[in-house]
Amino acid sequence: MHVIRAGHPFTGWFADAVWGGQRKGLVVAKRFRDQLLVRIGPDTRVRRVAPRGTRSKTGVVGVSLEPHVVEGRTYERYVAHWCDEERRVRRRRFSVARYGRERALAMASGAREEGVARSHAAQLARQCEEAGRRLLNAPPMPRQVRASRSRKGISMANRRTQPSRPR
Repeated sequence: MHVIRAGHPFTGWFADAVWGGQRKGLVVAKRFRDQLLVRIGPDTRVRRVAPRGTRSKTGVVGVSLEPHVVEGRTYERYVAHWCDEERRVRRRRFSVARYGRERALAMASGAREEGVARSHAAQLARQCEEAGRRLLNAPPMPRQVRASRSRKGISMANRRTQPSRPR
C-alpha cells in the first residue's frame, strides 16, 4: 500500500504469507489505509489542464486580469478562481478602477487563498469522516501467521526471475 501526500510517501507492506492469505492481507492493508487517511491531509491536486492560450499573466495561480464591458465602456478587473468543496468553480471579482491595480490583485490573491483553504479543510473533514466510518464497519483485524521478517514457508523455487540483460 503506497500513498504520497505533498511529496511524502506513506508505505505499508502486507505479505500474504505473513497474514495468512490474500484476503486477510487485504483487510489489514485497508485498515492501514483508513488509519492513515484519518491522520494525513487530503489529495488536493488539481487534475485539469488549462486550454492553450488561457494562462494567467498576473503571476498568481488562479488569478487573472480580464476586461469587463458595461454599457459600451470597458473596465478591467482581477478575477480569483478556485474549486469549492463540491468541486464547483467559484469566482470573486475586484475592479481595478475601484481598488487600483496593486490592491485589486492583492485582494484577488487573498480571496483565492481563503477559498482554497476553506475547500481543503472541508475535504480533510470529509476524508477523515469516510475513513472513520470504514474503520467502524471493517472486519476484525486478522492475527499474524508468522513474523514479517521470517522467510520460513516462502518457496523461492516458484518465484519469477527477471530475464538477464545483455551487458
